[in-house]
Amino acid sequence: MSWSKKSIVAYHFISSANDDYFTELKLSFNSLLNSEDSSGTFDAGQSHYYWKIESKVDIADTNTFLVSLFKEKTSWPVYLSEEEGISAVPINDGSLGELYYALINPESRFILTLAAAGGGPVGAYKKLLNEFSRDGSVKLTPLFEDKIDIRTLSWDFYKKLSITVNFPSYDIQSEFMTTKEGSLLGMIDEVGGLKADISITAPKQKQNLNNAQVKEVVKSLLTYDFCSKLSLRGSDNDGEVIEEFDLKNAQVKYKETIEIAGSFMSIEEALPLLKRAFNDRSQDLMHLSE
Repeated sequence: MSWSKKSIVAYHFISSANDDYFTELKLSFNSLLNSEDSSGTFDAGQSHYYWKIESKVDIADTNTFLVSLFKEKTSWPVYLSEEEGISAVPINDGSLGELYYALINPESRFILTLAAAGGGPVGAYKKLLNEFSRDGSVKLTPLFEDKIDIRTLSWDFYKKLSITVNFPSYDIQSEFMTTKEGSLLGMIDEVGGLKADISITAPKQKQNLNNAQVKEVVKSLLTYDFCSKLSLRGSDNDGEVIEEFDLKNAQVKYKETIEIAGSFMSIEEALPLLKRAFNDRSQDLMHLSE
């Protein structure tokens, strides 16, 4: 029996402090595809990951790879049997988790991500890409409408920073709290919440927020799926008209409702969707990544 899923494809650009990273990543992916086993595993935080370089996809002049990624979950809904009652999900071998798909182009430095059922694929793929990095410096920057990120992050003066985070689980919250950005939200961890709205303002007319720190925080939080609002209020020059934009709402995403045959989106169902998403924004992806 099929069911409908509202699918969302996110667009990001890949950056690294190491100039050789992208050449090495392409060589690694090609080497894996030519080997007997194009898969691997790694652990991050309390989660175990399994990835596989599935194939090359002919959508651009440069190599584009279809990569699947499985993230093991440590907590799941319980299993009910009317004869035996409530218990853990009966699994004799293996594990349950979330499945993600991505198109990755090392030369043009873009990645398109998609969740097969639920969860947040962007953070998981950032971890995967850093597994191929010698210095762990890989970051993912979203594609924005009207280059609003360049506009706001070039401002000289900031009057207000507003953040909304909504963690899907305590596991993800705990993992985030170990980061530098997580220290900003120490109170939510102390009181046991999963959602927080934070506004930091410079109320006096001649007062502004620390320019460098605001930009550092914003660039870091942009990569997290659970950050649903990231609003900046400021201007280019002192005395100019103050503007305000929510960078999260300005991120480009491709949305489409598709029919799923099984309990999750298969790779045969995901690939055409990812291709349509690429075609929808191909000029932006290829132009901005040059």
